[in-house]
Amino acid sequence: MTGAYLPGNSTTELRTVPDPHPCHGEVLLRMKASTICGSDIRCIYHEHLGKGPEGYQGVIAGHEPCGQIIETGPGCRRFRNGDRVIVYHISGCGLCNDCRRGYMISCTSSRYRRAYGWQRDGGMADFLVAEEKDLIALPDELSYADGAQVACGFGTVYEALQKIGICGDHDVLVTGMGPVGLATAALCRKLGAQRIIGIDIVPDRLELARQLGLCDFALSAGPQNVREVLDLTSGRGVERAVDCSANDVRRPIPTARLPEGRAA
Repeated sequence: MTGAYLPGNSTTELRTVPDPHPCHGEVLLRMKASTICGSDIRCIYHEHLGKGPEGYQGVIAGHEPCGQIIETGPGCRRFRNGDRVIVYHISGCGLCNDCRRGYMISCTSSRYRRAYGWQRDGGMADFLVAEEKDLIALPDELSYADGAQVACGFGTVYEALQKIGICGDHDVLVTGMGPVGLATAALCRKLGAQRIIGIDIVPDRLELARQLGLCDFALSAGPQNVREVLDLTSGRGVERAVDCSANDVRRPIPTARLPEGRAA
């Protein structure tokens, strides 16, 4: 089969490699979609900058895979041939405290924690071997391209929103309307946020947010944003703010004022 590798010089190398075969507890997927994450660009594509859990080990790239099972190894108990699945991008040991709580990304095993596309072969190939425990069933109403975006991009956003809590009483500010910001707005909409305000410097991203109905207000980034947000919320500010811009410039974010004596 053909697999894509990232040598770290802003290029991609296509290499012919043997077809993989599943072992105990593993499945073989025919790849249908594999999207590209900003982390791949930042730490692998231009230069191998990642260390530790972000260290690229020269494997087939792609940590956002989605495909269809064509073979199951011995010991598989949930999925079968023909099933459509998403592959969660971190494969943990499954035994440490964090893995048992569902946080494979913070698996404490230096031997068994491996990310697809970083320390073990990923989805930029014809086939992928994945551990059954790392699979998520893909609903029929979602395409393979949808599924490839869910486990990493949408999953990261969903956990963050679960931690801060979103409800119908909340006005939400999202700074940065790239893929992660759009996912944030989409999930906030489904979680019942009262109003969603998006900010970005790229007009096309703002227009896409408007066209998709993800933001009630889409604002061009600038020093006027604090006043704009306060005006849109009758001077009160927002209850929740999520920064998806990856910009480390510190600016004040207008948040809701709480009565005296209450902690934010």
